[in-house]
Amino acid sequence: MDKTSTYTFKFVCILFLSTQMVLAGGSKKKEETTALRKQIYNLHKVDDETTSIPYLERYLDLSQNELYFKLLYAKALLYRNDLSVPRPDEPAEDRINKAKLIQKNYNLSSKLFQENVLHLEKVRPRDPNLGRWYYLWAFSEWFSDNKEKSIKLFQKAVKLDYRLTESYYNIASLYESLGQWQDASLYWRKFEKAEKELEEED
Repeated sequence: MDKTSTYTFKFVCILFLSTQMVLAGGSKKKEETTALRKQIYNLHKVDDETTSIPYLERYLDLSQNELYFKLLYAKALLYRNDLSVPRPDEPAEDRINKAKLIQKNYNLSSKLFQENVLHLEKVRPRDPNLGRWYYLWAFSEWFSDNKEKSIKLFQKAVKLDYRLTESYYNIASLYESLGQWQDASLYWRKFEKAEKELEEED
């Protein structure tokens, strides 16, 4: 075997081994993402969003452009129940640190909703769940203490999906918390009317 043939043979062997390794790695990644997806779906089916958080984080590490799973992650952060709530009998520093963690969590949730709900609206403007995602985004803004923004998002949610009548209730509550009694009264009436219309429709 001459020198050229030897080099060609070595190159082909290296190329073959590299391809096999890439295929094996791709196959392993696919298996892991499939298992994670199944785990996430099962947890969200039983409303156990908190437990799904580490699975979602790992899944999004592997598949960074998965719009739907980014929205599920934002929802899981919104509903998470594993963060300690500050107690009045605790030292002030502990209460402040716990409050900061909770605030950071809601801020991340609202940031993820904003990025991904707007992207969803752009790529799939007729998505039947778009109103529901706006509704959840509105809550994340409310919990982040962005009340005015939350009101606008609830308005958008019910505009996209008239069945989200709770949006009117939430808007009325937000206006009350802001001391805007006239606006609150208007939305209480809208809520009552929308609920009545839904009942008649059923």
